[in-house]
Amino acid sequence: MPYRGSYEAESSSRGSANWLGFQEVALTDFINKSENYENLDVYMEIHFQNESSQYPFKYNLLGKFERDADGRISGENSLLKRILYLTDAIGWNGGVNAKGEWVDEDDKVLEDDVALLLNAKYTQANYGASNFDTPLYIYVYKKWSKEKQKAYTTVVPKIVQNNEQGRSDLESYITYMKANKYIVEHDDSEQVRNGAMPSGTSTTTSGTQTSF
Repeated sequence: MPYRGSYEAESSSRGSANWLGFQEVALTDFINKSENYENLDVYMEIHFQNESSQYPFKYNLLGKFERDADGRISGENSLLKRILYLTDAIGWNGGVNAKGEWVDEDDKVLEDDVALLLNAKYTQANYGASNFDTPLYIYVYKKWSKEKQKAYTTVVPKIVQNNEQGRSDLESYITYMKANKYIVEHDDSEQVRNGAMPSGTSTTTSGTQTSF
């Protein structure tokens, strides 16, 4: 079986804006950008879509694995955890092995780009009102970047199945993350009312990577 480190399999209030908050979505695209970033072990741009979003929600699954002296992925690993959120949500029994290589359900190292497999098995390329399915549940919010002086539309890395158990799991998680300030949602309107909008402030629909 693919490597899970120390992470056991997890069990899997809508937002006020139709493109923020909790969203029922479909997977529409995996784009593997790893070859262009030698300093990263994984860089996968993932697109989610639903009937209320004009543009896809973009989530960047990226980072480096923390490794032990033998080059094996450490059990408590942020990137591994984010990969497992995704694979568990879509129901794929593949993933990465202890060396950080992508493997299939039979633990065989993939010879082809993992994005090709995921696009073929788990995405809806031709979505529309008549055949739209939303098997996943995500949370989307605007996150302020001091460095960029912009608010980025961000997909929380915890992705779950769109069922009663998955929705309850994610909603409890978001409540905890907000209460402990791991998620701080940017509010353009509040800054405008207070006259505190930083110069050059703008928003974008490109998702940014988070580490929780």
